[in-house]
Amino acid sequence: MTRLLDTPSIDSPVSELADHAELVCWWRGETSRTELAKGLIRLEENDYSRDGVPEEEAAMETVDDVLTEISRRMSACRDGYPFEVTNNGHTLVDTKLGQCDKFLFYRYFLLATRLNMGTNRKHAQIDGALLFEEVAADIARNYFGCGAESLVFGTASTITDFGEKIAHLCSRMDLPYHFRNRDKEPVVVKDGKLDIVVWKNFADKRDSMLIGFGQCKTGSNFRNHVTELHPDAFCDKWLDTSPALMPIRLFLVTEAVFERWYSTARDSGLLFDRCRLIDYADQVSDNVVDRVKSWTNAAARASSLPIH
Repeated sequence: MTRLLDTPSIDSPVSELADHAELVCWWRGETSRTELAKGLIRLEENDYSRDGVPEEEAAMETVDDVLTEISRRMSACRDGYPFEVTNNGHTLVDTKLGQCDKFLFYRYFLLATRLNMGTNRKHAQIDGALLFEEVAADIARNYFGCGAESLVFGTASTITDFGEKIAHLCSRMDLPYHFRNRDKEPVVVKDGKLDIVVWKNFADKRDSMLIGFGQCKTGSNFRNHVTELHPDAFCDKWLDTSPALMPIRLFLVTEAVFERWYSTARDSGLLFDRCRLIDYADQVSDNVVDRVKSWTNAAARASSLPIH
């Protein structure tokens, strides 16, 4: 068993405990309410009680909260959740229905949340954190709907010069914006916290259209970053003319956000967590799907998880 599969503390957030249940299910093929509770109890070296509740009862209550969260995920992912709840809600089972793209993406997001994406982000010679920007760009485009386009602006972009990135973005959007450095000094920013851009143009090619500026985060420590991207300030600083309609702010994370949803969404803008990403992961480019599969299989193999 690897550290990825180590049991979290019983006092860990429900989102982390639910991820743990999914990882154990992936590893074993299934896991039960009783097994999950026993794992939490074994973690405690001494007799454990919470608010006077005996350890076994406290563990069962925690697992019930986890199973409730898993049921929420099943509904939120629509047809893309790769596990099933059986036995009257007491058992979580790996579906083993092959590598449907949405199931693949869910497993990728799960690993990209729980692996250390600072030191353990590269598998199959692919950077899993940078890959997320490409996945997020396709999914955000799906959400914007018919006629929408998107591109990667952040570190995963093939263009490294910031001014050239702006020029390329303006050209792709087919609107008369141009890069402008008002400071008249060397540009030191790499992407200005902007990772992806999605837009929906009109045939008249005139200003005033729906634009989304998105920031992407893997891992579970994303909350300190939710207010970093400011589309209005970005446009004022780096475009010669600000759009007639300012871009909306998107925040895309691989974690399935459970705790403090409203305050997180209020701070971050249009929030795409793992389940919302899965909800719109219907049309992702074949090249991106292939690399997600390669990364996920290699990361799973390194973590002693079965390959699907």
